[in-house]
Amino acid sequence: MKTSIDPLFEECKKAVRKEIRKDCWKEAYKILELGDDKDREDFMKYHKEDKGNICCLVLDFAKSKLVEFGTLEYNENDCFNDPRIWLK
Repeated sequence: MKTSIDPLFEECKKAVRKEIRKDCWKEAYKILELGDDKDREDFMKYHKEDKGNICCLVLDFAKSKLVEFGTLEYNENDCFNDPRIWLK
């Protein structure tokens, strides 16, 4: 995981504990750790606006990018999945 020197990631970790159910925290941390600053900024933006459902959607999209780039693998039992699946 990112070091505690990264204040944005540390802020995100606190927000995850408020927005995401406990059994999904580890996966959310991993997505935010491996994702880019834009993903972390978007997550925090919606957290501050008290839009928890959008926070989850941000994680879904961030994870789909990570899967696409080969950084993470898709697992149908994960908490976060490609949100575009419903558009097919």
